[in-house]
Amino acid sequence: MSSPRIDLASLGEMMLRLSPPRYERIRMAGQMDVHPCGAQFNVAANLALLGKKSLFLSRLPDNELGYLGRRLGESFGLDMSQVKFVDQTKIGLVFVEFASPPRRGIHIYDRKGSAASTLTPEDYDWSEVLRDVRFAYLDGIFPALSENCYQASLEYSHAARLAGCRICFDINFRESLWSGLDARAAISALLKLANILTTNRTISENLFGYSGSDRELMQAYRSEFGCELVCLTYKELRGTQAGSWRALALEGDALFESRSFEFQIVDPYGSGDAFVAGLLYGLMEGYDLMHALNFGGALCALSHTVEGDQAAFSPSEVEALLREDYTLIVKR
Repeated sequence: MSSPRIDLASLGEMMLRLSPPRYERIRMAGQMDVHPCGAQFNVAANLALLGKKSLFLSRLPDNELGYLGRRLGESFGLDMSQVKFVDQTKIGLVFVEFASPPRRGIHIYDRKGSAASTLTPEDYDWSEVLRDVRFAYLDGIFPALSENCYQASLEYSHAARLAGCRICFDINFRESLWSGLDARAAISALLKLANILTTNRTISENLFGYSGSDRELMQAYRSEFGCELVCLTYKELRGTQAGSWRALALEGDALFESRSFEFQIVDPYGSGDAFVAGLLYGLMEGYDLMHALNFGGALCALSHTVEGDQAAFSPSEVEALLREDYTLIVKR
């Protein structure tokens, strides 16, 4: 039997990130750098950059900005063939001002009424589009965009289970999009369909009311939702210039903890998505869970060192960071 045609399908929104050259102010900007972004898009694009067959499901406006979005996705090797183009809509935008201490950075969204937020369950024959897919990805941001996005997320997840996909869900709660009560109810329904869960302690305590040790937090998700694999991530920042990343995972009764990865920050955005993509890459490749966790952590650390929300690194570059003889000396 031939292997599945598609490694990952991701349902969500692609946006454009606009920022003035470092470290200029938005209010004084004469030009803007443009990067694609959006958590669900980032995970799919990162896996495509790692060499996996990755499919993105979404809506974009039927205009030049939508065509730009499609071209940018395809430039990463991402399959954009199933994206729907819709008249009289817009692409979601986020304006970012990078800053150096003591000035704080600025993040301004302009996404209300975006093409992706109008996506409906009727946009796809879910069973057909997921028929040859190994992993299906979704997070807590896309279902928050509108009621129809939430209903589409439910149908996508149900169809993915029926198709035999392994569903990965990153809780990714955003207070600016919906209230805690609405988010918990909606996310809980989706988590009951997920195989793999990624989250952090802050969300676990504030949104779900869990407490206790790391193992107890992860076990609480297992007990309530039945997820096979629960990952808990920790990102520690030292100002705006440096930080570290580590992750834990609970599978069955076994607890795994990754290495701690130190990094200098060029661009912090999309780093959590890089971890998820790296973890999924490891699982797709058949790595043991510890190695998959470390692969995700290494890709996350590397993602901080490049401009943009995507981590443009090959598997061999990520693996190099995991070797004991890794060095920063330039090879000549």
